[in-house]
Amino acid sequence: MYPVNRFFCWAASILLAILVTASYGDDTETPISREDWSDTDTSLGSAVDLAQSVSPNLAKAAADVEAARGKAVQAGLYPNPIAQGGATQAAGNESQYYFGLSQEIVTKHKLKLNQAAANRETYQAELMFVRTRFELLTSVRQTFFAALTAQRRVEVLTRLVEITRKSADAAKQLLAAGETSRADLLLFEIELEKSEVALQNTQSQLAAARKQLAAAIGIRNLKIEHLTGNLKDSPGDAFDQLLMDAYVPYNADVQIAEQEIERSRLILRRAQVEPFPNVTLYGGYQYQVVPIHDMGLFSASIPVPVWNRNQGNIASAHAQIMKATANVSHVQNQIAGRMAELIGRYQVADQQVKRFEERILPKAREGVTITQEAFAQGTFDSFRLLQSQRGLIDSNLGYITALEMRWLAAAELAGLAQLESFP
Repeated sequence: MYPVNRFFCWAASILLAILVTASYGDDTETPISREDWSDTDTSLGSAVDLAQSVSPNLAKAAADVEAARGKAVQAGLYPNPIAQGGATQAAGNESQYYFGLSQEIVTKHKLKLNQAAANRETYQAELMFVRTRFELLTSVRQTFFAALTAQRRVEVLTRLVEITRKSADAAKQLLAAGETSRADLLLFEIELEKSEVALQNTQSQLAAARKQLAAAIGIRNLKIEHLTGNLKDSPGDAFDQLLMDAYVPYNADVQIAEQEIERSRLILRRAQVEPFPNVTLYGGYQYQVVPIHDMGLFSASIPVPVWNRNQGNIASAHAQIMKATANVSHVQNQIAGRMAELIGRYQVADQQVKRFEERILPKAREGVTITQEAFAQGTFDSFRLLQSQRGLIDSNLGYITALEMRWLAAAELAGLAQLESFP
């Protein structure tokens, strides 16, 4: 089963509780903190846990929820009474002094409607928290696999430099013994230079990818040394089912749009009852210096809805309902289009991965073995050996790139479908 509304609310409540009550401490298990972080061995799970613990984006979204809850409480509060006092006249024995209280009586359940509409905004803020969380997970997942891919490229290119350097050293020895030409040596030295430049560039890319991962986690100066993970792993059974169904996820974006319909309906009901006037009652006491000394005061006021019957706001509220209803389909269409694009990207990358695994890499390895044997027997020259080695390395790099593209698409798909389990 894919995430549904009840699961979203449950996940949001759990994470909100962690963020809001972090300062109180208890015996329950909490996400990894920066103090517990180990920069020598970073897995996807540890990166995700730390991000959920320290991300300023989540903290901001949690604060938005609390702000919305406060507004909902305020929207339902009754108006305060108003105290009045003074002198209607100050003229010696004819002076009159009074004191009284006035209270507005709200009619037609207007405060309940105000609070109900504000509660919908609170639900939307909670769903936005869910959306922010999965945006965070997607960002961390993608940057993690980008960094892991760069790390793997560094490993492959390091091996290439070692192989090329050994070949160049061997060519130097052969040239000294008069068994090869200067041209052959230059080929190996040029190849060594190219390999070293490629390695240096990839090392720079790895350093940048680690910094991007730290920024995605939420600590820009976080030290990340070594990433652990297997690029050949599968995203999991839930992800395979997602690809099979190719459905439009009922994710937080859809639910936010649906809540906007309900909020707009409540705003319409509130606009419709606005012409029913509130009543303001006043009661007080007046003291007069000359007899009669004690007098009571009472009055009632009510606006008369003759010209302003809230017609404009009612018409606007009707339009907002139509807009919100259309927006649900708009959001679903956007998600469907995005899902189709991502599934296509994933399947293309997956096909490339399988082609590399099943055909290209085995042939490249076999070609190197044959060329090495022929070179040892003097059948092939050094250039053919160099070509076969370069072909194997290029195949490995192409395979790594295909794995990276598959993981990037998978991470974005999982975020769009809001899958907890990944990979």
